[in-house]
Amino acid sequence: MSRKLKIPKDKYQDIIDIYLSGKSMPETAKYFNVSESTILNILKRCNIARRTVKEGNSLKWKNDDFRNNQIEKRKNKPSGTLGKTWKVDKIIKRPNNSGENNHFWKGGKTKLSLQIRNSAEYSFWRKQIFERDNYTCQICGRKNKKGDKVIIEADHIYPFSKILDDFDITSIDEAISCEKIWDIENGRTLCRECHKKTETWGINQYTE
Repeated sequence: MSRKLKIPKDKYQDIIDIYLSGKSMPETAKYFNVSESTILNILKRCNIARRTVKEGNSLKWKNDDFRNNQIEKRKNKPSGTLGKTWKVDKIIKRPNNSGENNHFWKGGKTKLSLQIRNSAEYSFWRKQIFERDNYTCQICGRKNKKGDKVIIEADHIYPFSKILDDFDITSIDEAISCEKIWDIENGRTLCRECHKKTETWGINQYTE
């Protein structure tokens, strides 16, 4: 059995970024070669709420490898309804909503936005926003506490997608040079519930 490593505090943000990118707690723990309890403790210390079971399952099914594995397991197996079996073809045949088939598609901006969000600069900007706002939603005032688990996110007040359009940003280098993206005065901490109520929520899910 490999020995688990201790995580220094300067790596906490890396762990948070990996977890918030969609990795499960076991996957995050495996990535950093630590126990799940270590990851959980770090998330608690940094006021990062754990995903609900529903949110975790939703992320799993978005993973092609996981979904295909589940499809293979369920072929010709009872569905739980008497006399019925899983209709695998209905699971496999999904509409292609990727790329230009998606109504939020904005050309290469989607890929560029993901590159920006995965950059060290973006992680640092988000950390500054969280620390300034004391990890507290700036609309409803919620933050992580016992009995109230809250997922927080950093939101651009002047929309991120609009910045890319208005400043005609087409590369990661241009994005890093754009002061408007990294202006902490243009950022705020929101809980996911409040973030979903903003006008740009749907757009940001595909362009950030």
